[in-house]
Amino acid sequence: MMMRKSYSSEFKLKAASMVLDEDQPIPEICASLDIGPTALRRWVEQVRKERAGSTLVGTKAITADQKQIQELKALLRYDGAQI
Repeated sequence: MMMRKSYSSEFKLKAASMVLDEDQPIPEICASLDIGPTALRRWVEQVRKERAGSTLVGTKAITADQKQIQELKALLRYDGAQI
């Protein structure tokens, strides 16, 4: 059984930025970073949404701003449960 590879948010952001900011072709990025095109396209879509101010439901944020928002929302939910 193959284990799914896990990538850090920083890695995902760098890969997505290569597409969004540097206009590099997806096949080239996949080859140089050894990742699949499906994963890269998913990260690009997620970063695009996060830069527009929203996160995909059920995903861990990739961008720093959205990560912080998710952490703060989690803290608020935690505090609310204590009242």
